[in-house]
Amino acid sequence: MKRHRPRRGYTLFELVVVLALLLLLAAVVLPGIGVFEGDTRQRAGADAVRAELAQARARARDESKPYRVAISEDGRRLRREADGPDFGSAAGEPGSGSAACVDLEFERVTAEVQTLDGGAASGESGWITVATVLPDGSCREDGALVVFKDGNKTPLYVQVRGLTGSSRVVPNPNGTVK
Repeated sequence: MKRHRPRRGYTLFELVVVLALLLLLAAVVLPGIGVFEGDTRQRAGADAVRAELAQARARARDESKPYRVAISEDGRRLRREADGPDFGSAAGEPGSGSAACVDLEFERVTAEVQTLDGGAASGESGWITVATVLPDGSCREDGALVVFKDGNKTPLYVQVRGLTGSSRVVPNPNGTVK
């Protein structure tokens, strides 16, 4: 009598079926992974601008001198430093915090500074001013709109109020900024 032995492997057909199921699952799941990322880089840029404005307000009050927050003309860096004719020439520290001069780089996002009426803001010495916070807490500028762009994603808008120097994320303001 012949005894039946258990199989010790898988057939080629079984391996092909499992591989096909894995490929089908990957085709369904992978396109949706980008949804989880969302606008996190844009939000990180907006949070950096808002944090540096708050830090500039605190330093201006504590040191009794104006502090400027600006974005580089190429839109890839953010800088907070005491306002003056030599703005942008000092070596900034790469991290945010209590340093007098901070220079941050945006990750795969670009920022554009515009006036509140939708026009492009002008800059000097490679930097476009978002706000210059005075020791009394007000701003020298009337206000600005910072637009964060990340490829084909919907832009994110941060409005900076001139009188108070406060900032907030806003929806597309009246369709003026593209």
